Formats: sequence, C-alpha cells, structure tokens
Amino acid sequence: MESFELYVFSFQLFSFDLCSFAARLLVACELVLGLGLISGIWRRTINWLCAATLGGFSLFLMWRIILGDDSSCHCFGDVLDMNPWQSLLKNAVLALLLFLGWKAPEHDIADFFCSRFPKFRTSVCRILIACLLSAASFTAVFAICPPSFYHRWTSRTQNLSQELWQPFSDDFGYSEGNHIVLFFSPLCEHCQHCAAKVNSILARHDLDHSRIHVVFMDLYDDPSIMDRAIPYFYEQAGIDELPFDSHKISYEDMIPMTDGVIPLVCLFADGRLVEEYSYSTLDESVFSDFVR
Repeated sequence: MESFELYVFSFQLFSFDLCSFAARLLVACELVLGLGLISGIWRRTINWLCAATLGGFSLFLMWRIILGDDSSCHCFGDVLDMNPWQSLLKNAVLALLLFLGWKAPEHDIADFFCSRFPKFRTSVCRILIACLLSAASFTAVFAICPPSFYHRWTSRTQNLSQELWQPFSDDFGYSEGNHIVLFFSPLCEHCQHCAAKVNSILARHDLDHSRIHVVFMDLYDDPSIMDRAIPYFYEQAGIDELPFDSHKISYEDMIPMTDGVIPLVCLFADGRLVEEYSYSTLDESVFSDFVR
C-alpha cells in the first residue's frame, strides 16, 4: 500500500493525506467488484462495472505510455513491478477472463440463500449481501492498513535521544538554523518509502532541498560497501540522483540514539527538536511550512 499511495501522490495533484485515502478507497472498490463477481448478484451490472474499470485503467496506462513514463503503477505494491506495457497485457488477459465469465452459466448467492430460507425475498437478500460485502471490503482495507492521517491522530513518535544526538549535530553543523534530519538504514524498505515521500513533498511545494539531511546507519566495516549501498537505496526509492547531503553513523551509535526505530524524520530549530515523525505520521503541511 505504501508504494501505491506514493505512486498516486507522485502526480502531485492532491495532498498526501488525500492520496493516502484515495489509494485505499480504490483498493476497497476493486475488492467489492471482485466479491460481486464471486457472489453473482446483479451480474450484468457488476460485469459492466468491471469492464468500465478495466477500460479506465487501460486508458490511463496508454496516457502514461504516450508521455514516455515506463515506471510501475504499483498495482501489485512491491510484490511485482510491471511497466505500462506489461500492465496493458495483464488487463487484456483480465478482459478475456471477464468475457469468459460473462458467458458462463449464471449463479446468484441470493437465490441459493433464499431457496433455504423462503421467507426472505430475493431482492432484499441481494441488497443485504451487497451491503455486507461492501462493509466488509472497506472495513478490511482501512483496518488492515489505515491511511496516514489515522496514524498521526492516534500516535506520536518520540524515539530520538537528543542527548545522544547532540554531539553529532554539532559535528555536522546542524545546531544553527532550521534543519530536517532523516534517520535511515540503507537496507530498510520503509526508509526508501520515506525518502520517496519526502522527495515528492519537496517537489509538490517546490521547496529547497538544502535544508534536508540524511543520516544513514552504517552497517558495514568496509566503507566501500556503504558507498555503493547509498546510491542503491535511492535507486530503490525511485529517486534518480542523490537529492540530499548525507552522513553516516555506526549502528552502535544509531540504535540507542533512535531507540531502534527507523525511519525517523526530525525537525530541528537551532539544534532543538521541534517535531518528530515516522513515515506514517509525517505531516505534509508542517513539513513544508518548516522548510519555507
């Protein structure tokens, strides 16, 4: 879900919170359509909605191809990367399966239910089943992976030890002025998502990158391995170049400093910690106002 919501946000049309909600809404609607196909209720309507959904997604993919975008749409999250051409082929296969299903013998779970409980009317039963399936779909999606603003409302990140960080802050020159420091591990997938999110926020608001600094947890005794790991980190995050200046801190120092929690996004004013966020709780408006 993190990859998909970042992809939606990458178009920079809406705030991250709205994109986070929209990404889950889309997944929930797809789940409703899938359960509708399985249940067989209102078969013709569901089939047409599935066809319209496939057609809409295919037109979107064609638009991305025309613009020269060959990046994955993350419809499988991080499990499988597919470029627009591959996704179009996948949609063609799904369209064929939909056609075969359209021609298959009809079934309706409402008829099955009403045949055993004749007191229920079939039309009423269909409505009840549709409401239950819809409620279950939306509840499952939003409960398993709540949107970003839910995490911000229900939790507060307080993991950084300022006492342990202060000597490094002085050495790196972050003790004066406003600075945002991102604490990452080069092997952490969530850190990669966080870097992509921060980079998209900066691009959306046309903000200066010079106030953003990355502190990587150094995991290797050989410095050359870390020098290769950092560019690979940004490549995996979908960032073409190294956008932020960076420093390295040994894992022996980083783990107690962050209480073992990464990624962390920390806002400092003259060396004083003003706000602290995780990937899930990062507030776009506070972040962008602080950089300005």
